[in-house]
Amino acid sequence: MNSNRLQQDKLAVLKKLFTHFDTLSKDIDKVCSEGCCDCCTRNVTLSSLEAKYILSGLDISQRDVILTRILNERHKNYQIPKTTINQMAEICMAGGELPEECADPAWGSCPLLQDKRCMIYGLRPFACRSMVSKQECSLSGFADMDDYTVTLSNVFMQYIEHVDVGGYFGNLSDMLLFESGIEKYRTTIPSKNILLNRPIAMLMVTPEHRDKIAKVLDVIK
Repeated sequence: MNSNRLQQDKLAVLKKLFTHFDTLSKDIDKVCSEGCCDCCTRNVTLSSLEAKYILSGLDISQRDVILTRILNERHKNYQIPKTTINQMAEICMAGGELPEECADPAWGSCPLLQDKRCMIYGLRPFACRSMVSKQECSLSGFADMDDYTVTLSNVFMQYIEHVDVGGYFGNLSDMLLFESGIEKYRTTIPSKNILLNRPIAMLMVTPEHRDKIAKVLDVIK
């Protein structure tokens, strides 16, 4: 199978995972909707497959606008992840200590917000789709998610990374620049900002959620 066909197959799997999660999320108690942006910070992370998905859904002029906005905000702080979610699971399996992630929401809003609207809402990465809250974040200062929703989101994130083994993981800004295919953008990204995706070694599912998650796995495997 050639690389282009493989990438298209992976993108098709990713789209199915997005669609399935969006369907499941209709039953989640939440107040979130398009235009709600209190949780839209500079600390969104995603896989290279999700970056390809976003870029493939934009025309040339839209890509130029998006990438230019990102470049114009490169001087600001943003989260540089220290582990992927599957790497996190491996560390937990081994009884190791997870590194502390630095992701201060006070660093500012996502560079792809314009007039409090997401410029890529229909193409947004899973981290954005799964960030739901039972009450307005502006009131509480954080996203109020129940334990099952967190578990469900983690499982989907693990599968997305697993599908993209051989690809990379990083901050939304870095990954969109990196996957743009334009060399001048790639050279602006330090190698330490980009992590290798890893396969699933263990799903992070607590005992009380195993039965419900098993039904989800029957669909997404």
